[in-house]
Amino acid sequence: MTSNLPKRIFKLLMVFCVLYCLFMLATLNISTDTHIWLAGSAFLLILLLSRNFSTRATTFILIIGAFISFRYIYWRFHETLPWESSLDLPFALLLFAAECYGILIYVMGMFVTVKPYERKRVPIDTEAPLPKVDVYIPTYNEPIDVVEPTILAASRLEYPGQFRVFVLDDGGTDQKLSDEDVDAAAAAKRRADTLIAFCEEVGATYITRERNEHAKAGNINHALKKTDGDLVLVLDADHVPTRDFLLNTIGLFQKEPKLGFVQTPHFFVTPGPVERNLGIEDKVPSENEMFYNKILLGMDFWNGCFFCGSAAVIRRVALEEVGGISTKTITEDADTALNIHAKGWQSAYLNRAMVAGLSPDTFGAYVTQRSRWAQGMIQIFLLNNPLLKRGLTMGQRICYLNSTLYWFFPIFRTTFLLSPLLYLLLDLQIFVGNATDFLIFVVPHLVISVMITQRLFGKTRRAFFSELYETALSIYLCLPALSVLFNPKKPNFVVTPKGETTRKVCFSKLTPFMAFIFGLVVLAEAWGIYRYIQFPTEQSQLILVIIFNSFNLMLIVLCLGAMLEKQQRRSEPRLLVNEKAMIQMDSESYNATLNDISIKGARLTLHEGENIFHRGDMVDVTYFTEKGKSKKTKKPMYQMVQLSMRVVALKHGHQGVQVCCLLESNVASDMQVQYAKAYGQSSRWKERRRYEESLNQDVLSSALSLFSLACSNLTRVFTTSVKNKIESASASGKKEFQNE
Repeated sequence: MTSNLPKRIFKLLMVFCVLYCLFMLATLNISTDTHIWLAGSAFLLILLLSRNFSTRATTFILIIGAFISFRYIYWRFHETLPWESSLDLPFALLLFAAECYGILIYVMGMFVTVKPYERKRVPIDTEAPLPKVDVYIPTYNEPIDVVEPTILAASRLEYPGQFRVFVLDDGGTDQKLSDEDVDAAAAAKRRADTLIAFCEEVGATYITRERNEHAKAGNINHALKKTDGDLVLVLDADHVPTRDFLLNTIGLFQKEPKLGFVQTPHFFVTPGPVERNLGIEDKVPSENEMFYNKILLGMDFWNGCFFCGSAAVIRRVALEEVGGISTKTITEDADTALNIHAKGWQSAYLNRAMVAGLSPDTFGAYVTQRSRWAQGMIQIFLLNNPLLKRGLTMGQRICYLNSTLYWFFPIFRTTFLLSPLLYLLLDLQIFVGNATDFLIFVVPHLVISVMITQRLFGKTRRAFFSELYETALSIYLCLPALSVLFNPKKPNFVVTPKGETTRKVCFSKLTPFMAFIFGLVVLAEAWGIYRYIQFPTEQSQLILVIIFNSFNLMLIVLCLGAMLEKQQRRSEPRLLVNEKAMIQMDSESYNATLNDISIKGARLTLHEGENIFHRGDMVDVTYFTEKGKSKKTKKPMYQMVQLSMRVVALKHGHQGVQVCCLLESNVASDMQVQYAKAYGQSSRWKERRRYEESLNQDVLSSALSLFSLACSNLTRVFTTSVKNKIESASASGKKEFQNE
C-alpha cells in the first residue's frame, strides 16, 4: 500500500493539472472568430478519430469534449443570464443549474467509461478446495408462476462442489400469516404452503422469519445467520439462472483471495413497458443494456462496479465484515457494495448474461421500480456519501458519485421540460441570446456532446433515447426525489410488481398528469408560433425557445405512447426457438416446428393435416434438448424428450396451423425439461445481446426514426382516446336505458 502511494499521488496531481488547464483554457476571453475556429477544429478532430477506438484516442476525444462543454458553461454564465432582472434571474439560474448538472454527469460518465474492461471467464480449479455456495432466492409477494422457475433452475445448477438453494420467503412470515385481514392471511398461507411443497420436491430449503423487518436486506441478513456457505449467490425471484452460472463465476474467487463479489448482467426476456408499448422491442437495444453492457465495464476498470441486487456472488467474509446487507437505504445493494469496497475488498464484473429476468409489465410498475432506485441512490448520496467515505480510491469515489448523482435527473429533467413554458406562457427571460449566439456557442456544444455519447454508447443506446426514458420518468419521480432531500430516512422499500397482465389496450392510470403536461406544451407551442408571427422583433430569441419546446413536445407524445398499455394476457414469457419438433396423438406422428416455449407451454406450427387437432386434445410433443457437452470435442450433445401437453388454442396462418399447448403435468421433472430448453444455456442470451448491439444507428437516422415514431404514436394515442370515449359513452347509454 505504501509503495503505491507516490504513484497514486502523481496520478491525482496529473488529473488536477489537466482539469486546471482545461478550466484556464475554457475561461480565456477570446473573440467570436477564435471560438468558431476552436469549435470547428474540435469537430474535425473528433471526426478524424471516429474510427480509432484505442484508449488514447478516446481519452483525447473526451478531453476535447470536456473543453467545449466548459467553454459553453463559461459563456452561458457570463453572457446569457438576466442579471439585471430580479424576477427572471431565479428561473434562469434554475435552468443554468440544470445544464451544469447535465454537463457534470456527462463529464463524470466520460471518466467512468474511458476504458471498458472486458473480464474473461476463469475456469474452476477442481484440484483446489471448492468453496461451499449458498443460493438465496428472496421472495415477497411475487406470483408462484414467477418464483417456481427460478427455484427449479437454481436447484439444477452445475457445480463440482457443494451448493444449497434457500428460498427466503418474506410472504410467509408470522406477521403475514396473522394479518388482521383474514383474506390476506389466508392467501399468504396458501402461497407459503405451495412454496414449501415445491421446495421439498426440488430439494430446496424454505426459510421464513417472524416479522418483515428491513425488507429484502433484512430477509437476506436473517438467512445469513441460518446458513454457512463460503459464497452467497443472490437471485431475485424472477431471475432464472442458466445451468453454467456457478461454473463461470466461482473460478474468479479461487484466483483472487481479496475478491469481495462478482456481479453479472441482469438480462430481461421480456421488453420494458416503454419499448413494448411503443412497438420497438426488436428495433432498439434494451434500456438496461447501456448500464450492463457499457457502464459497468467502465466501472470495473476502476474496481468500482457495484452489487446490483441479484445475479451476483458475494464472499460471506466480506459481507460479514460490513455487518451484512445494508439496511440504511432502500437501494441496499449499491450501499452494501460501497461498504465492501471501503473495507479494501475488490469487485469484478463478468459481462456474461446468465439470468433471465422479467421487466416491469406495466408503466406503473416501471415507475414504482425506478422511484425506489432514485430515492435509494439519493439516500446513499446523503447518508453514505462516497466523497466522504474512508477507504475508497479516487476512481471508486467518482464511479459511486456518478451513479448516485445521476438519480437527481428527475428534478433537472423536469426543469428542462418546464423552462420553455416559463418563457412562452409567462414571458420570463430564462435565456438572453439570439439565433446567432445559438449557432456559435450552443450548436457546437450539443453536436460534439452527441458525437461523444454516440461513440461511447452507440451500440447500447440510440441517440436521444436517454432523453425519452428520462422524460417518461421525471414527471413522476420529481416529487419522490425531492422528498428524500427533506427527509432522507423516510422512503420505504416497495417490491416491483411482476407477472401482471392487461386484458385490453388501455391507458396507464398515470396518464392524466402526462396528458395535462402535453396540453400545456401544446398551448405554449401554439402561443409561441403566434408571437413569432405577430412580433418580428422577438423572432431571433423566440425561435430558440420554440425549437426547445418542440423537442419536448415530441418526447411527451412518445411518453403518452409508452403509457398506452398493449394487451398482455400471458403471465410468463415465451422464448423463440424455431426448431424441428413432432406432435403425436393416437399413435400418429406429425412433423412440426417448435416456434416458442415457456416453462409450462409451447407453440408449434403443424406442416400437415390442418383439421387433425381440436381444443382440449391431449398430445405428446417431442423435441431435442441439450444435455451437456462432450468432454473430448466440447461440442453440445442432444437428447430427444417427450412431454404430454393439452391443446388450448388453434390458429390458422400462412405457414400452417399454429397449435398452442400447455404442459399438463405440474411435476418438477417435467418442468425441468422445459426449463433446460428455454433457459438452460447462457449462449441464448449472448446471441440476443449481440443482435441488440447490431441495431445501432447513426445520429441522423436515430433522430429521424424518433420523429417518425412520435408521429405514428400521436395518431395511435388520438385514435385510442376517441375509441375509448365512444365505448364509454355507449356503455353509459346502455346503462341508462336499462335503468329506465
